[in-house]
Amino acid sequence: MANIISTSLSWNQEDAAKYFLQPLFISNNDLDFFDVMTNISGANIVLDKYSAMKDVTNALNTGDFSADAQQSANTNITLSLTRLEVEHAQQAHALFNHIKSTLMRQGIERNNLDGTLLMQMISELLMGGIKRDFSTILWFGDATLGAGTQRLANGIWDAADGIDAAQQVAYTGTVLTDLAALMTARTNELAGSDQVMFVSRSFADKYKAELTSKGVNNAYVDLQNGIENLSYNGIPMRVMMDFDVNIAAYGATLPANGPTGIDKTECAFLVARDAIAVGTDWDVQNVDMWYDVNSKENRFRMNYSFGCALKDNSLVATITY
Repeated sequence: MANIISTSLSWNQEDAAKYFLQPLFISNNDLDFFDVMTNISGANIVLDKYSAMKDVTNALNTGDFSADAQQSANTNITLSLTRLEVEHAQQAHALFNHIKSTLMRQGIERNNLDGTLLMQMISELLMGGIKRDFSTILWFGDATLGAGTQRLANGIWDAADGIDAAQQVAYTGTVLTDLAALMTARTNELAGSDQVMFVSRSFADKYKAELTSKGVNNAYVDLQNGIENLSYNGIPMRVMMDFDVNIAAYGATLPANGPTGIDKTECAFLVARDAIAVGTDWDVQNVDMWYDVNSKENRFRMNYSFGCALKDNSLVATITY
């Protein structure tokens, strides 16, 4: 093994799905409250957007199917997939030194570095950047008004841009006041659902500070792994570190009812379980790494599909500036 990695690598479908799609769509904890669809065929899928279901039970009818149209009323929404390409170039000596250091930490001899182990290490190295981009697109993507990575596809804040004004709480600077207002802003459908609240780090920090000043600590829920997580009114909070980073980067180009400025990162997104659909066709293509002699770089390329949609506007409420 010279002081560069000149080996070319090509990931087959099984390995590409294992190293890239699995971490993005299946083992990604940020998606475990969403309806993740991993085998969408074609460029889009039509989803039923059901109204609150009721009056579906009748006396036994031995004749033809007789459900009233109102009993199964629904409209449709479309989840559209966008093909995304990942390209990365790294100076060959820098990549070699990273791999060498990783091998030393793991107690693996350089001579034992085979293609499978190298593929695993390269995949893990790349996934850091790919997941950060994925989070940006998932939450803050805006294909119309966005900038940089943000413009590649529409994300969750954009999907929620059409929610009713009554479901939007304006941040006042006092988190406890705003959270109480958020509970009032919920529709009956949302209030009656299994809910989770995604919040920015700055919002969570102010919440904790207000609780501490009041001597309150019962908003913490001890999980089985011993980590303390925040909750409000029995609703768990997910503190999203990427919210603050992305708002600071893209504050001028965020959806109208989302976070609005570089220095205004406090926000909360309350949503019902499975109200957000996230999809892919599970077809990752052209996953290759090669050494370019002229630039003395290791280059990597792959592409995959992504899309998301809000199934029902009534299943979201927000706090933003």
